[in-house]
Amino acid sequence: MRKKAVGLLGNTAGERRPIPFVEDAAVPPENLADFIAEFRQVLDEHGLEYGMFGHVDVGVLHVRPALDMKDPEQEPLIRRITDEVVRLTRKYKGLLWGEHGKGVRSEYAPEFFGPLYPSLQRIKAAFDPRNQLNPGKIATPAIDGAELLKIDGVPTRGQQDRQVPSPVREAYDSAMSCNGNGACYNYDPYDAMCPSWKATRQRIHSPKGRASLTREWLRQLAVRGVDPLTESEHVRKTPFVASFFPRLKNTLGKRWFGQEDFSHELQTAMAGCLACKSCVSQCPIKVNVPDFRSRFMELYYSRYLRPGKDYLIGALEYLIPYLAKWPAPYNWAMRNPMLRSFLRKRVGMVDSPEICRKNLARQLAQWGVDWAIPDTLGKLTPAQRARSVILVQDAFTSYFESQLVMDIIELLRELDFQVFVAPFRPNGKPLQVHGFLKAFESAARRNTRMLKTLEAFEIPFIGVDPSMTLTYRQEYTKLLGGNNVPQVLLIQEWLAQQTEHIKARNLDLPSGAYKLLAHCTEKTSAAGSIRDWQTIFSALGQTLTQESVGCCGMAGTYGHETNNRSTSRQIYQLSWSEVVNNPENAGNLTATGYSCRSQVKRFDSQQIPHPAQILLAKVQSAAPAVPVDVT
Repeated sequence: MRKKAVGLLGNTAGERRPIPFVEDAAVPPENLADFIAEFRQVLDEHGLEYGMFGHVDVGVLHVRPALDMKDPEQEPLIRRITDEVVRLTRKYKGLLWGEHGKGVRSEYAPEFFGPLYPSLQRIKAAFDPRNQLNPGKIATPAIDGAELLKIDGVPTRGQQDRQVPSPVREAYDSAMSCNGNGACYNYDPYDAMCPSWKATRQRIHSPKGRASLTREWLRQLAVRGVDPLTESEHVRKTPFVASFFPRLKNTLGKRWFGQEDFSHELQTAMAGCLACKSCVSQCPIKVNVPDFRSRFMELYYSRYLRPGKDYLIGALEYLIPYLAKWPAPYNWAMRNPMLRSFLRKRVGMVDSPEICRKNLARQLAQWGVDWAIPDTLGKLTPAQRARSVILVQDAFTSYFESQLVMDIIELLRELDFQVFVAPFRPNGKPLQVHGFLKAFESAARRNTRMLKTLEAFEIPFIGVDPSMTLTYRQEYTKLLGGNNVPQVLLIQEWLAQQTEHIKARNLDLPSGAYKLLAHCTEKTSAAGSIRDWQTIFSALGQTLTQESVGCCGMAGTYGHETNNRSTSRQIYQLSWSEVVNNPENAGNLTATGYSCRSQVKRFDSQQIPHPAQILLAKVQSAAPAVPVDVT
């Protein structure tokens, strides 16, 4: 709990945030109880909330009073409270710095070091006679003009942040709330936290770096009198054609005339983000880079021309149903060397996947699987509804991995569930990631209207791909409100609720042991769903363990973007490549993410099945196979 306390405190709601300006006071343990009592009295007299924890056995106390440093009236409390704490520490024969934090509170050093302080000055003068190294911290050489830092004489983040108008701070709260704890500087290749930082080791490609750049960008806009919220509203109301020539002019100016605009530096940092959302769950402060990244992208590309790849990615969900009717021309183009070169160099896309030749709609018709539409669902009896489920499609699995969707439907039917398939509607996730926020809102509302109509029949919804499915409970909820969004479960979340029914089938299956490579978004945003897979496998007599891996490096379309291909491979090689190519894992790996399976196929030329495909093979091995025509 103590180790998590900093993050828990930093994630408090509201403008007042716990600040470590009186941290690490240390007193003899026998004096600690009285010291804490008077310390709390000081804070209570100022009406402050605070967090308090520490190392009781050695008398070290961590205290973080909650202040809004953007408020000029609260800022002077730093001096008043610190002076009081210094007095108490001296009273109880303690030290103001039990562990660290001496620098900014250096003005109190002479008082605490007493007769020893001149010796510190002589040491400082011997190694730094001109006071160039950390000037004003701990000790100064005895020269004119060398002064120690004062607790209220150093610039603070609040002084910078208060220049940003309050409505803008609220809209970009997930960036403004970053307290710089640096948890995103995570070196563990088997951990999901910020793969772009791990691959590049550049701070601008970490959540902390992106949040800091965003704060400075917002401050500079405020200084120039630019309101990003007003501009964003203007962007959503301005027709594309009307904005083209101003954006062209700005783009040419940026390239040819060296126009100064700090947003270019921020765009470089944002372009390297995989939008995997590991920061959202693993940062103690819940810094949400994909959220403010999409806001920034919307505004940035209202000033400058977008690359062609963004339009291709954004339109994918709308075009793919038509392309899938005649996939041969599209697939030929993806294999053609000249067109591939054009896409790589001019459009910015590389290694684009081919559309699956197996037609899902044709197969459903052959199986007699109905579409989830009101006329069909309305004819079901309550008993039929109780064992029914509606599969919500996503573009990636339905059109690029059609066989997986067929296998999932077949598995559920083998387990005696009646499956209905919702008509395909664009989910909008690619639009949101790339900052097409107006188009994303339209897609989300249309999709929600369709699903809400079906929700009235009280049949559960399930989705296949973790990233696309979790969009409903994350981006949709934030946009539309929780009560207005249909509940779409991950397939394993729903199946885990059906284990009694599955066990009642008394399927005698050959046992097997498998290792699960879970999708990053699944691991960080729906951690319990990993155990759900284990519950399902156990119910069918199988063993499933989670293999420790970081990010695969694909993240939707990130790995298919030309500028990101090298970084995508670096991220894959940090952990995935070793696991996939380990001979001990041959034949027993399974992966939940479409992106992850695509990345393995792309870089290691291996096919890793989805967990449902593992289970289907087991079920079919215990029962006569039903011939299926998927031509």
